[in-house]
Amino acid sequence: MGRRAKKRVFNVEEVVEFLNHLIVEKPHLPVLVPFILLAWAFERWIFSFSNWVPLAVAVWATFQYGSYQRRILVEDLNKKWKRVILNASPITPLEPCEWLNKLLMEVWPNYINPKISMRFSSIVEKRLKHRKPSLIEKVELQEFSLGSCPPSLGLHGTRWSTSGDQRVMRLGFDWDTNEMSILLLAKLAKPLIGTARIVINSIHIKGDLLLTPILEGKAFCTHLYQFLR
Repeated sequence: MGRRAKKRVFNVEEVVEFLNHLIVEKPHLPVLVPFILLAWAFERWIFSFSNWVPLAVAVWATFQYGSYQRRILVEDLNKKWKRVILNASPITPLEPCEWLNKLLMEVWPNYINPKISMRFSSIVEKRLKHRKPSLIEKVELQEFSLGSCPPSLGLHGTRWSTSGDQRVMRLGFDWDTNEMSILLLAKLAKPLIGTARIVINSIHIKGDLLLTPILEGKAFCTHLYQFLR
């Protein structure tokens, strides 16, 4: 019983979808429907010409539905074929990244920058405790902010390529900002006396960002080959 009801609902949805498609393809059809009904009523109750009108309508609807089904089948085959070509191709066409940079500009100041700054601040503090020079007794990170200017990604586009058996996406990386604020307070060790303030407010990193899928596509491995200034 449940299967019959499910099949009935599916058929109704399919018919509705077909009718909507038919109206889009033939916008004049709703105008002809009243005339068809009027002609059918005239033929049915006033003067009967023959039974060809319902038969013609049924044949026409059958051809239209068959054409609709063939079009859907062709579209599905084209999508599958494009997917096969994309998976088999060693390199993909160059794609622009303006949309990615626009999105990054929108979410960087209030979302990405605070999270990355907090993460980097924790990493820098741990490194300073274990890798400070011998002339410095103590280093304290007082302020860390990457600023409101995000890096630019893929200014010349991006594409997937194949290196051996590994898929790699190469993405240009350019970050030139003078809005960051990093403040370090260093206490000098003996025989030196005093403190020193180290301020970093600009940085320029330019290079290539390589993204490689690992763990059967469950994660990405990122490499940055850069020139730091």
